[in-house]
Amino acid sequence: MTSMTETFHQVLHQALASRDTVSVRSTLLETLERDPSKAEIAAADRAARRIAEEGTAVLISLLPNQAGANAYVSTTRGGSSRASSYLTVDEKIIKDLPCRVRLAAEKWDAVIDEGMRLTQQRIGSEPMLSALLPGWKAEPQAEKRARLAAEAAAS
Repeated sequence: MTSMTETFHQVLHQALASRDTVSVRSTLLETLERDPSKAEIAAADRAARRIAEEGTAVLISLLPNQAGANAYVSTTRGGSSRASSYLTVDEKIIKDLPCRVRLAAEKWDAVIDEGMRLTQQRIGSEPMLSALLPGWKAEPQAEKRARLAAEAAAS
């Protein structure tokens, strides 16, 4: 008997095979054909994290208006302004929204770092963003991994 996490892992892989960006929650709803329980949501999130750790896709968080046609919009109060989890292999999305990357394997570091550099340029060239985000600086993924590894080795 397979666990819920393994089942959702397979379902999410199948969904990624046909689309570049997949909503974790929408895929879960399509599979179950009913509202999922908290345990099922947690299992799907664990499966999505495992896929991201494997390096197959990047786990990101998007607002419904950023996700376009694949958007999952929660039916709860304020759902239209609440971010949802997505798995993506679309480099354009990763580069456009680097601060929304939740989990990625080292294989995606260069793509994420390029997105951070582009975002830094946009902030620097846009007076309103510069005023709202003074001194904003993203830490490149490769440097962050090296820093965390050094901290872990030191303790």
